[in-house]
Amino acid sequence: MSTTNLAPAERHDLGTHGRELILDARNIGVDFKVEGGVVNAVRDVSFQLHKGETIALVGESGSGKSVTARTIMKLLTKRATILPETRITLAGRDVVTMSDRDMRKMRGNDIAMIFQEPMSSLNPVYTIGQQICEIIHLHNRVSRQEAMSRAEKLLEEVQIPEPRARLNNYPHQLSGGQRQRVMIAMALANRPDVLIADEPTTALDVTVQAQILNLIKDLKDKYGMAVILITHDLTIVRQFSEYVYVMQNGKVQEHNETAALFANPQHAYTRHLLASEPRGTALPLAEGVHDTVLEGKEVKVAFTLKRGSFLKPDFFELKAVDNLDIKLMRNETLGIVGESGSGKTTFGQALIRLINNQGGQIWFDGERIDGKDRKAMRPLRSRMQIVFQDPFASLNPRMSIRQIIEEGLIVNGIGANGRERGERVQQALKDAGMPDNILARFPHEFSGGQRQRIAIARAIALEPEFILLDEPTSALDLSVQAQIIDLLRKLQDEKGLSYLFISHDLKVVRALCHRVMVMQHGKIVEQGPVNEVLINPQTDYTRRLVRAAFEIAA
Repeated sequence: MSTTNLAPAERHDLGTHGRELILDARNIGVDFKVEGGVVNAVRDVSFQLHKGETIALVGESGSGKSVTARTIMKLLTKRATILPETRITLAGRDVVTMSDRDMRKMRGNDIAMIFQEPMSSLNPVYTIGQQICEIIHLHNRVSRQEAMSRAEKLLEEVQIPEPRARLNNYPHQLSGGQRQRVMIAMALANRPDVLIADEPTTALDVTVQAQILNLIKDLKDKYGMAVILITHDLTIVRQFSEYVYVMQNGKVQEHNETAALFANPQHAYTRHLLASEPRGTALPLAEGVHDTVLEGKEVKVAFTLKRGSFLKPDFFELKAVDNLDIKLMRNETLGIVGESGSGKTTFGQALIRLINNQGGQIWFDGERIDGKDRKAMRPLRSRMQIVFQDPFASLNPRMSIRQIIEEGLIVNGIGANGRERGERVQQALKDAGMPDNILARFPHEFSGGQRQRIAIARAIALEPEFILLDEPTSALDLSVQAQIIDLLRKLQDEKGLSYLFISHDLKVVRALCHRVMVMQHGKIVEQGPVNEVLINPQTDYTRRLVRAAFEIAA
């Protein structure tokens, strides 16, 4: 089959199931003016949406999914130009030619959107109640009391506990999952016909993600809404959408009913996406006795927090890490999993002395380190490294790639001179799968996946024995995630590295780790070989995590 007819303007099942067509988009094209020219962000994208169904726009970062959604809402920046051949009809009305005034009436009333990052979409200076009421007032002439009563019902509907009390809270006082629920409540305030969910669960734990997606599904069924789900997570697509559009480089490469697309993908890019789910397992450990690289006994980290009023403060101790034991062998990958707030990162940072522990003992390569101060730890720093979750935040934007990687070598006195250090930098980049001719470039010139490779190159340049990997793949697209997993496996095999891998993504843990520890509220609730724990979990909490990760139907 040639690739030219894999994405005709009309869906394959159009008009076959008797549902009313609510949104018909044809030939969407969007250009952006940038320094030195024009970027063709979206080209010739067509799709249809029926009442009461969910369709998915799938693709990696930069494929044009969100730009397409914003074009339907007419929420593009001033630098964007919608091309003249674009046709968008919503409930029989032409969106492209609609005046700004009419569009404002339509937004929120007929079509609404949930954005990816609720913290940047909610106004930090207004309460939750004020923000929901504003949306209700925009489209309805009701009293303040009636609007507040409706806002409370909306929060109840999206299953936020104590909805009346939450109306007086500010966004920062809610968890990530609760903020996303508030965004859904705001989007549903005026019962729109179409809901666009733009990566609504990217930053959330797997169990919260499952709750949010099931909530959207239940509300869709209850009100007969149509949903456009924008995501790069194929597990979500398979479970929640009826029809899929696969986007790449601003174009639709293929579309089909969900079951048919997963069973028989036609386009090479679709096959590539489906093959990018984290696969494989950790390379088996060699037989025989293994040295212990890192060990912790009864490690405790506690924080003193304040509650109560300014005049009557009440201090209490929060045990983030509650007397935990850990043993990591040479050449092994040990995963630590759990939801946000379970203490995973705090435990990892305490083990390598980035934060102080309040109790217990820690050994690195047989040497006790829990009492050492910064100066005493310095000789060990080159042997233990860390790769963080967000490479853009952990790479200095003012330093070139050479300076970033060379900095650790200079600090630790590695390399006799500049030439020798330069060779080590180039070798580290090659090992991390990056070209060695990028030394003069800066972090902002690279994609997320490339930046994460640079962060890994910085860690391995010092030839460490141990690397703490703190959610190193959570911000990356699936295919990039798969490349990073393969890279970490390869480096472990070649250099005999030991990894402590902190994550809430159990698919990645299954592909990379030998053993896994499951944390909840600062305690280890279950541990053992990866396959045993993930195939036959012993606790309800682990079962819930596994179900949410592999089925989403928690």
